[in-house]
Amino acid sequence: MRKTDISKYAGAPNVKGDVISTGKSVFRMVLKALLTAVAIAAITGVIVLVSFTVFVFGLKNSTIDFDLHKLQLNYTSFIYVNGPGDNSAAPVKYASLSGTENRIWVDQDKIPQAMQDAIVAIEDKRFREHKGVDWYRTFGAAVNLFNFTKDDNDGTYGGSSITQQLVKNITGDKEVSLTRKITEIFRAINLEKKYSKDEILTAYLNVVNFGSGCNGVQTAANLYFGKNIQDCDIAQCAAIAGITQNPTAYNPLTHPAANKKRQQIVLGEMHTQGKITDAEYKTAMAESEHMVFAGKKAENVVDENSVWNWYIDAMFEDVKEGLMDVYGISDEKAVDMLYHGGLNIYSAMDADFQSDAEKVFNGSSGFPSSYPNLQGGFFAMDYSGRVRAIVGGRGKKTSNRIWNFATDSKRQPGSSIKPLAEYGPAVDLGRITYSSILKDEPQENWKNGKSGPANADRVYHGDVTVAYALAQSLNAAAVQLCKTITPNVGYNFMKNKLGFTSLEPTDNTLAMAIGGLKYGVTVREMTAGYQIFGNEGKYYKPYTFYYVTDHDGNVIDGLDNRQEIPKQAISSSAATIMYRLLNNVMTHGLGINANISGWETFGKTGTTNDNKDSWFVGGTPYAVAGVWTGYKMPKTLSRYETPVAKKLWKNIMKEYLKDKEKKEIPKDPDVISALYCTESGDLANPGVTQNTAVGWYDRDNLPPTCTMEGGTTESSPPEGTESGSASSPESGAESEPPASSEPEFPGTGSQVPEESGPQSEDSLPPAESDRDHRGQNESQTAQ
Repeated sequence: MRKTDISKYAGAPNVKGDVISTGKSVFRMVLKALLTAVAIAAITGVIVLVSFTVFVFGLKNSTIDFDLHKLQLNYTSFIYVNGPGDNSAAPVKYASLSGTENRIWVDQDKIPQAMQDAIVAIEDKRFREHKGVDWYRTFGAAVNLFNFTKDDNDGTYGGSSITQQLVKNITGDKEVSLTRKITEIFRAINLEKKYSKDEILTAYLNVVNFGSGCNGVQTAANLYFGKNIQDCDIAQCAAIAGITQNPTAYNPLTHPAANKKRQQIVLGEMHTQGKITDAEYKTAMAESEHMVFAGKKAENVVDENSVWNWYIDAMFEDVKEGLMDVYGISDEKAVDMLYHGGLNIYSAMDADFQSDAEKVFNGSSGFPSSYPNLQGGFFAMDYSGRVRAIVGGRGKKTSNRIWNFATDSKRQPGSSIKPLAEYGPAVDLGRITYSSILKDEPQENWKNGKSGPANADRVYHGDVTVAYALAQSLNAAAVQLCKTITPNVGYNFMKNKLGFTSLEPTDNTLAMAIGGLKYGVTVREMTAGYQIFGNEGKYYKPYTFYYVTDHDGNVIDGLDNRQEIPKQAISSSAATIMYRLLNNVMTHGLGINANISGWETFGKTGTTNDNKDSWFVGGTPYAVAGVWTGYKMPKTLSRYETPVAKKLWKNIMKEYLKDKEKKEIPKDPDVISALYCTESGDLANPGVTQNTAVGWYDRDNLPPTCTMEGGTTESSPPEGTESGSASSPESGAESEPPASSEPEFPGTGSQVPEESGPQSEDSLPPAESDRDHRGQNESQTAQ
């Protein structure tokens, strides 16, 4: 082909050029992707670095809010209670707290130089030079994490300085985390700014664990060598110092060979670092080969305390939790402070009420003797947050700090939760009134594709008033109400307004409306929640002590409950309306056998699926209380066991009130009484409305007037409205339920009516045919 003809192929594809061009495009795309990834990684790295830096600097001021000099205290703590007549202004000594821990403090001048040198040589050889943290050891410990060939017994040690270890011993914080380690580092640095090296070393030698329950070198010397630490020689000091790395593995009484090996490592470090001479080293090594340990028991162990009552048990735990929060210390260290810190604890216990409650719990007016294993818990508090009495179990209490059914047990509350989970919030939101109509009808797909929940009588009642639904504890109506306000409202109300800590996120369902919870709630939580219905809607966190002082008589900040500020959980008018509704439960509903003649009361029963748990929670003008009964290992309660909770509540509260001056529960003046139509729930229309009852309403949230025509009015309270007062007619039902046939407890002769049946997420299946009770007499008794 001639050169001049090449122009004929000008439009032919350039394969080689296209391949190169495509390759460049792919390369540019890959390069762009890589650069993007690098940029993202860089930005992420910067964000992480900045966040970490901010986090670290946020911890730089971490300190121990604890006086190091108080570690030497070994004083008895005392508990005080109100004086005669429950006089808080004249407290009297009630009990003492003294521990059984093996500990004796010795000052630095009683600790031989050999003991100080031994612990520094093996634990922190640059102790005198660093500022709280030995960075060489810190980085060395980090490198050792990746050294899988090292021998754990080769004499190496961790990265914590003696100051850091003291911090860990004081706080008791043993969590394995980066946050804990960084916090510990800053605390150690700040501790060294406040105390001298000698003070830190002396404190460490007096608190560190030396095995066999020995805390400090004095008790270790006493146990292992039968002498005081000041009389121990170099070899013996080295044996004691060697224990700290692993108090179990290097215990000389149980592992003498391991202790000898570790002891000789200590002696080698002391010699290498010039703390002992060649001659001292040889002598100590020779002694080490044939060392004899005494195993002598310490002489300063305090006798066991007498057995406390249930209240003191619970108060001890509350003070312990408070000390942990205030000082940032562990459970173990807080208990140590309680036993040895010389604290003065001013208990809020009402000694007479406590005694009465325990007598009823264990007397003939309490549990039926024919059910010896039936258990229970009781918790009572007044309307200022003061816990007055606690009974954590039935029978004689034989030891301290044991399981408490009133404060520790989480049990399913059944219907006792209804006033807290839906009725209370709904009234407060203005979504219902005393006589609003609720639909007592099943939910589709309630459980396993079946509708529900069932009511105790296996009947759905159609349209019913709020007063009737709560008095007869209708499950389906409660669930419909919960659905209306949404479970989230009730869940958040209990969590945020009423201090419930036992609820789980999975509890935020319709099942919560009738007590279907993952773990359950405590009697303490339920009782504290009910206080709002007797004190104008205010919630006080329950407290078991007024305040606590240290050994010098100073009130400990954070442990003073005398100026407790309440939360306004619901409005005063809503609280008064709920009181009226729950009073109706006592006079015309399932709580009738817990009612106390001559006193204003309010309350609610609660029974769970298969009757495994039975509750009664309620109040009087002086106090609110809760009772749970059931078995330690849940099992079905018989028809004679189910009513015991109501019986206990009534008998304890009657005993408490018997010498009290009569008074009323406070009520909001804006809540007024008025006749309402029991068929529509609206205000009665004189001369037109057929069936009426008395309801209670906020002046600003009155129902409309009833337009239903009918015959004669069946109840005869005064026409119109009147402000809320104890003497005003109130029922929510037209008449008291007819007396029921009351089964007797076998062998007891006492009569208590049977509970109405299971009320929980897993209630009985619905009846085949539902019955509409519109317009029927609301005083009908649930069977």
